[in-house]
Amino acid sequence: MRSKQPIKKICEYCKQEFEAGKATVRFCSHKCSNQALRDAKRKEVVQLTETLTKQKRTEFVKKDLADRQYISIAEAAMLLGVCKQTAYNLAHTGKIKASRVSNRLTFVSRKSIDDLLETNMPYEVLPTKEKKPIDDWYTLNEITEQYGILRHQIRKIVNAENIAEKKDGTRTLIAKRQIDNYFKKKGFDISLANIAEWYSISEVMQQYGMTEKSVYLFVSRYKIPKKQQNGKRYYSKQHIDNLKQKGQ
Repeated sequence: MRSKQPIKKICEYCKQEFEAGKATVRFCSHKCSNQALRDAKRKEVVQLTETLTKQKRTEFVKKDLADRQYISIAEAAMLLGVCKQTAYNLAHTGKIKASRVSNRLTFVSRKSIDDLLETNMPYEVLPTKEKKPIDDWYTLNEITEQYGILRHQIRKIVNAENIAEKKDGTRTLIAKRQIDNYFKKKGFDISLANIAEWYSISEVMQQYGMTEKSVYLFVSRYKIPKKQQNGKRYYSKQHIDNLKQKGQ
């Protein structure tokens, strides 16, 4: 779509500023556009030529190495198609025979490379590990009691996290380990089930004459245990009372 107002742009080829009628225009003129296209094609030809040259050079070198009894680590790495460090590792572990002539010069037996490739175990696809069967399951009511969330919230979690579930008659069962792991990652402490009494934010405000902001700062500062129930957040009454009594 042509713009009513000319757009100032920089030519991608000559790097000069120009006014374009469209936002998609890349070059200031046909000359720059054609030159950029020729340069791109020339670059592709050069890259292809360099790749073919490298392949031919490798073929010639490999042919030359086939008649030599000893070769360098770099040449051994090229024959094996690995990096030099991997070739050194093979030499250190004795999988290929190598002799160090000096600190900077190591020779590898050409025959040991052939033996490595011929006698090594053939490649086999490793069998995938079988998934352990799920033995423990939660009912929806048990999850609600354990973690204080509503049924529709459980459904969202199960769908989002792809948690295993199954039917047992009319009951829906949810994989216990996967649900527990989910809430563990979310910071839920299973020991919270042992806390009997809880404060809501409004109850803390009323009990200790605090503003809502100061309550949030307090529970955050002292990391007061919390739980979510029926869409509301509650904090451990015991922890808050103990801290307040100490502060008096």
